[in-house]
Parts: sequence; C-alpha cells; structure tokens
Amino acid sequence: MPTSYTSRTIFGVLLLAALVGFGWTLAVFVKRIVKGRAEEAIPDPFARLFDWRSWADVIQYWLLQWRVKDPPGAGYPHVHTSIHHLAIFWGFLIITVGTTEYLVQGLWPAFSYERFAGSGLTLAFKYALDMTNLLVIGVICWSVFRRVVLKPRLIPMNLDAGLILGMILALCVSHFMAHGAHYAASVKAGDPALASAFMKAAGAMYAGGSVSYLHTHASVSWWIHVLIVLFFLNYIPYSKHVHLVGALPNIFFRNRGQLGIMPKVELEMEDEDDEDEEADPNWGVERYEQFSWKSLLDNYACTECARCTNYCPAYNTDKPLSPMQLVHDIRYASRDRGDLLSALDAARVAKDVQEVADLEEKLENLKPLVAEGAEEDPSLGYVDTETLWSCTTCGACQENCPVFIEHPMKILELRTNLVLAQESMPQELANAFKGIERNMNPWGIGMDSRMDWVDDDTPVLDEDDPIEFEYLFFVGCAGSFDNRCQKQSHALLKVMKAAGVKVAVAPEEVCCGDPARRSGNEFIFQMMAEQNIETFNNYGVKKIVTFCPHCFHTLSHEYPQFGGDFEVLHHSQVIAGLIAEGRLDLPRTGDRQVVTYHDSCYLGRWNKIYDEPRDVVHAIGGTRLVELDRNERHSFCCGAGGGRFWMEEDTPRVNENRAKEIIDTLPAAGGVVALNCPFCTTMITDGLKAFDKDEDIKVLDIAEMVAAALPSDEPAEAED
Repeated sequence: MPTSYTSRTIFGVLLLAALVGFGWTLAVFVKRIVKGRAEEAIPDPFARLFDWRSWADVIQYWLLQWRVKDPPGAGYPHVHTSIHHLAIFWGFLIITVGTTEYLVQGLWPAFSYERFAGSGLTLAFKYALDMTNLLVIGVICWSVFRRVVLKPRLIPMNLDAGLILGMILALCVSHFMAHGAHYAASVKAGDPALASAFMKAAGAMYAGGSVSYLHTHASVSWWIHVLIVLFFLNYIPYSKHVHLVGALPNIFFRNRGQLGIMPKVELEMEDEDDEDEEADPNWGVERYEQFSWKSLLDNYACTECARCTNYCPAYNTDKPLSPMQLVHDIRYASRDRGDLLSALDAARVAKDVQEVADLEEKLENLKPLVAEGAEEDPSLGYVDTETLWSCTTCGACQENCPVFIEHPMKILELRTNLVLAQESMPQELANAFKGIERNMNPWGIGMDSRMDWVDDDTPVLDEDDPIEFEYLFFVGCAGSFDNRCQKQSHALLKVMKAAGVKVAVAPEEVCCGDPARRSGNEFIFQMMAEQNIETFNNYGVKKIVTFCPHCFHTLSHEYPQFGGDFEVLHHSQVIAGLIAEGRLDLPRTGDRQVVTYHDSCYLGRWNKIYDEPRDVVHAIGGTRLVELDRNERHSFCCGAGGGRFWMEEDTPRVNENRAKEIIDTLPAAGGVVALNCPFCTTMITDGLKAFDKDEDIKVLDIAEMVAAALPSDEPAEAED
C-alpha cells in the first residue's frame, strides 16, 4: 500500500477519477431511462422507498438470489443450474468488504478493521474473506471450463466474459499475494500480523525473501489489486455485468400486481384541435423513449443467464426470437438515441442553433428501432419485425427471469405501433382483423350464426323476457364457431346444470378482443370491450364464467380499464369449487385411464391457476394423472397465443413439439390429455395428427371429462 505522500496523492487522484467516471456513467444511464414515459403500475416511484415489500424483494431476490438458484425445469436440456453464480455473487460482496479496507488504506495507511472491531472479530472476518477468495478462484476456474469445454447454449466464452472472469480471478490472486507477502514480512520483523491459517500458508511461500523484497512485493500486489478494482468499476456498466448496476433497482421497482395487463392506449388526443406536430398519441412504441421508464430500466438489469431464451417456445422451435437479445437490442437503441437526445437538450438550453440542427439531423438519420430484415442486416434497424411476430406471449421468459424483466410487454407495445401507426402486419392477421371488424370474430364467420350452436336446453338472455341467472357464460369465439369447441360449450352447460347452477348466455356477445389486442390492433380491442361491457351491464351481469383462459384474462384484468368490473372465473375454478362443495355427484371408480394435463399459458403462468384443473381431474373416478415433464410454471406453450393461432408457422412447429412430449408421456396404447383452453384443444389435436396419434390419444377439456363422468339420470333442478 502507499506509504509516501506522493503515492497516496497519486492513488487519491486515481480513486477520485474512477468514482467520478462511474458516477458520470450512472448519470448517463439515468438520463436515458427517465426519458421513458410514466409507468402505469408505479404511479409514485418515491412511495416505494417507504414500502417494506420493496426492501423485502431486494433481500430475497437480490441479496439471497432466490430466483437465480431455481433448479432447471425438467424437459429443457439447454437450461442449466446457476448455483455457481451464488458463490461468485456472495463472494463478490464479501470481497468488496475486504477491498474497502484496501482502498481506505491507500489514503490512510494506518487504517484497519482490527482497530475498530478488535482482533477476535477481525480474525473471523479474515478467515471468511480468505475462504471466500479460495472458493471464488475455484468457481472462476469452473466457469471458464464450462464456457470453453461444456459450451452451454448462449453462454459463450467471448472477450467480455474473458475480461470479467480474468479480472475477478486476478483480484483473488492479488489478495493472497499482497497479504501473504505482508504477513511474511511481519514475521521476519518479529511482529506477526493477524492472519488466518490460509494466509499464513500463503506467507510461507515468501519465507525466503528479504523484508525489503516482501514489502515491495506486497506494495506491487496492492497496486495491482486496487487498479483492477478501479478499472472494473468503470468497465462494469459497459459489459455483460451491467446488471450489477441495474438488477437491484429493477427488483426494487418490480411489478408486484397482476402481470400481463397491457396498458390502455389513448386512441384520441386529449385536445382534438391540437395541431402541434410534436404531439404524440403514444400508439404503442416506435422510438425507445415511448417505453415506460421501468421498461427501460429492465434493459440494464439483464444478467445474460439466457433462461428467458432457453425457455422460449419460439426460440426452441427455431424462430427468430431471443427474448434476451431483444432486451439487449432495445438497450443499444436507448444508448444511441438517448445520448443524442440528451445532447440535443443541452444544445437547446445553450441556444446553439447549429448544434441543434446537426443533432436533429443525426436523430433523423438514426436507424429505426424496428425494421423488416434487421435480423439479416442490422444496419436496417435494431429489432426485426419477424422477431416480434414470432412471440406467442406465453410468458415463459418473464416467469423465469431472475430480475423480473417483462419481455412480452415490450413485444406487444412494439406490435401495437406496427399495426396502428405503420399499418404493418402479417397478411393472415390482416384477414383476422377484417373478420373481427365485420363479424365480431377472427374467423370472419357471420355474426348472425354466433348462436347456432345453442340447443333448446341452453338458457339464452333476452331483454324482453328476463330470466334469473347466477353466471353469465361467456362462450367466446372458439366455443361459438369451432365445431370441436362447441362440444366443450355444451359440456360446461351440462356440468353447471347438474350442479344446480343458474347460468345463461348472451346472444349479443362478441369477441373478447384478446386476439386483436395482443396482435397490436388496440382500436378493434377497445371497440369489442366497450360493446361487451355495455351488453353485460344491460343484463345486470355480476359473475362471468368462461372456459377460455384468454377470455378469462382479458375480462378479469383488462376490461376494468374501461369500467368493466365483474367477477370473472375460469370454468376450472367453478367446477373445482362445485366438486369441493359436493354439488357434483362424480363416481369414485370408473374405466381405468391414464391422463396427462397440459397447463395453458394464460391460465397457468399469467394467472397462477395450477391446482384447480388438477383437482378436477383427480376427482374423476378411474383416472391416473401422469404429469408432463414440462408442467405448471415450466409448461410448454401450444403455440396459439399472441395471435399466432391465425398466423402461418414454419416447421418445426411449437404445437408439434408439445404433442411429441404428450405422446412420450402417455402409454403406447394411448390415453387422455386434459386441457382447459379451446385454442390448446385445436393446437394439441393438430400436433397429434402430425404423428398419427390423434386416434390413440383423446384430447378433452376438463368440462368434457366431468360431463362424461356424470350419472346418466336426469340432472338436478337449479337451486332457488
């Protein structure tokens, strides 16, 4: 460590320069982030400072790394354990405490923790510090071996990774070099320094050196250590370790409410007479600053663990979507455009007309955030349009992110701008939009045939002939127009009637709007939502049941944006409740059949409903439930979400990937795959057909299974 005034001065200047440089970088990052719009889920960010849950999140997910230590989901061969990261992270924290003593000694050589904590506590800390350094050395060696030899997908050994791992290794080695030489010198001087057994062993390696040599060696090692620290501090924000800066605040400000709710788009300007060309209707996201500040903060929190991409059904079926790369691309856009915007603000304040003109020209010539063909030619844009249209909005990326990055919402907001502002979309979606606009359903089947599926026993609401009902059955488009899914509609009505539940359908029902909203057409969605809400209010609807998870999610969480506050239940919740109450007489025995259950994304990951459907299957006599490897929060998508149901897909197909797993899980003789979603019904059925297994394996909604298990005698009358 420095002992002369000159060396301490040099160190002080270097330390100050490093801290100023790091602070300047943080200020640049903050400027980029705060250019984003307000975050609807966090109306008052400062209130989080007084919310104990935010601090608890930091302890649980940042300090204890709760999500990092998640075991890999079964059935995902490219997802590997990150348990070694815990040793690096916790070791880094402990080493930082030891490094702090080093840095203070650079200005005040006589400083030591022993002067304040006493020899006993200090010795315990030295043992912990030395053991941690040894552990980190071992883990770093493992990390290099893992990247160079094992080569896990998307975890490369590149220059950035090599620098990071090399610097951490050098910090640990220089720790033993400096302290070992210092201890050896103290022994030779007859005043042994306080040291752990590990450091005494390191000091023994220098036993042959003179006191002068040992002091010089310790000083050089000290300088190596602190210079690495100061360089590392300023390299972090520009490296893969930028998450050391962004992860903690991102966890602190994470969305703790219901996930997967798209923000309401104001389709009309507040002042219709406003002629200001700068006025921005905020129709989705075209430029990076149209994201919310929290969404932009996401991009600086990515740990590059690649879990999001390795769990992604699109990426796992060779589609051009990597959620991890998407986050990086948006960060690069924020860097390029954000720094120009900050410079433009400064030039305007300085009233430098020429500088303002030059910067405006640079902004005008900057490549767009989204462009067709950007995957093959990055000069065209940061994100390819095909990347966005590949997403099924299954939520697997967000569910498995250790720092709570919300990837799907970024994709959906970018889609919204493509459709509303740029009128850019796949042709198949354009056809679906026309169908919704003309006939209130994405198939484009005539609205006048929406109720053709009903029979004489179906209670239909009529304003001129009111009837009593507890639940409105929101049938949805699939249950109304798809011949296969119509059977599910009848099955649910049969089950509800058998339990004595008064239920009815509304003939004025139209599409819930989910296919339009998640495909970017907010205009059609809002039209559908407002029309349905008006219908529900006209009939005095209080409770709604639906067997479509997409309808369930939309009616439950997005209709309230337009004043539609209703109690909405998925049919699995209702049926499970009726069984628990003893209102359904299901036989405890029956034909022995093996059943597996497919968790749909919108019921499972987005709404955390995992138990109720399984409770229903278990309640059916004779069934033996066998879980798929990829189940519950690690379930694999059917491929229909996010409007993908109406788009063509190149092979390999998502639904065929899932169907193959179902085939491998059930006996060769066949069995039943239980579902809770009409779109899953179609996709899984088509997937099984690709393997000629659609005759051997029955694809049944849980309502159909319960209806088939009901006694054949006349069902009970509805309760008064």
